[in-house]
Amino acid sequence: MAEQLPGPNGYEAIERMYTATEDGDMERLLTCFEPDAVVWHADDEVEKDVDTCLQRVSLLGPASSKVAYEDRRMTAVGQQVFLQHTLTADLLTGRRLRLPAFMRVELSSGGLISRLEEYYDSRATDVLAEAGL
Repeated sequence: MAEQLPGPNGYEAIERMYTATEDGDMERLLTCFEPDAVVWHADDEVEKDVDTCLQRVSLLGPASSKVAYEDRRMTAVGQQVFLQHTLTADLLTGRRLRLPAFMRVELSSGGLISRLEEYYDSRATDVLAEAGL
């Protein structure tokens, strides 16, 4: 049976991933991942390296007055962590990003993210395209 986790409880890389993204700290975000980690998104179904993904994530902070993960839920099964959350951002254009998402994360034996798969409705990101991101 899956263990419901209220916080990091040994899953510090997950908590660091959330807070680094909210703070726009890409250096700290990078420390959450193994050097050879893979990121996959359902909208394009392409495996990418972390640096490629961080290029896009790094645009969100400067284009927003606030970035937050709301309604965070985490369930761990061994070295796999299942995350549900809503990523929100108050864009400088006056629009608001609201992106409900689900992630399946594989952790290495060292506790870092070795694979991250993210599922969301890509239409929710239309507001980012309108903002030129």
